[in-house]
Amino acid sequence: MSVGIVASLLIIIFILSKFMPKKSPIYVILVGGWSFSLYLIQLVFKNLQEIWRFYWQYLLSYILTVGFMSFAVCYKYGPLENERSINLLTWTLQLIGLGFMYSGIQIPHIALALIIIALCTKNLEYPIQWLYITCRKMCKATEKPVPPRLLTEEEYRIQGEVETRKALAELREFCNSPDCSPWKTVSRIQSPKRFADFMEGSFHLTPNEVSVHEQEYGLGSIIAQDEEMSSEEEEDSGSQCSTNTQNNFLT
Repeated sequence: MSVGIVASLLIIIFILSKFMPKKSPIYVILVGGWSFSLYLIQLVFKNLQEIWRFYWQYLLSYILTVGFMSFAVCYKYGPLENERSINLLTWTLQLIGLGFMYSGIQIPHIALALIIIALCTKNLEYPIQWLYITCRKMCKATEKPVPPRLLTEEEYRIQGEVETRKALAELREFCNSPDCSPWKTVSRIQSPKRFADFMEGSFHLTPNEVSVHEQEYGLGSIIAQDEEMSSEEEEDSGSQCSTNTQNNFLT
């Protein structure tokens, strides 16, 4: 939009060049028009204070009119999408900003120093990021791997119940979806009524299956296994004692 305000005559000449026939002497006029436009821009910038003092109404109306037209064109065609165009616009704005920095500081050495600092800080993020990633990789390679924490028996039981409920809900959802063929499913199972009850929300295990599971994998089975192991240890210790007494008696 700022280009449209400052160099509107250049844009008009560029648009007119699109409608001119090729291999025509009109290009000489266009080149002269470009040179004349640049001369007018230079003349305006030299006498900007006098123009603003005596002709501020015309200058303000020109800025508002051309600014609105430039904004309408930018709004119609939208922002830049090509990566190269975006890079060119970014570099142009950066160069303009550096030019403003240099012209806004009266001491040239300080202006050049600030421009160099700005350029270094702009490109300093890439080596800093590379150093940070390298340090993180080195720290991870040197530190000892932390062993994974094992689940307790209670956590294992709770996780098993949660995952079982989740899997059963997914199974009900799949069986109710159009992807599942009910007749094929019924023909492959032994108890269709139990499957129908399960689909209606009933529990997936019978009381007999629950009791068998508790006996094999529940708390009662653990106690029974402990008692069996303790009895085996007692039998082994008793047999060893009897063997020792027999050997002592013979000697």
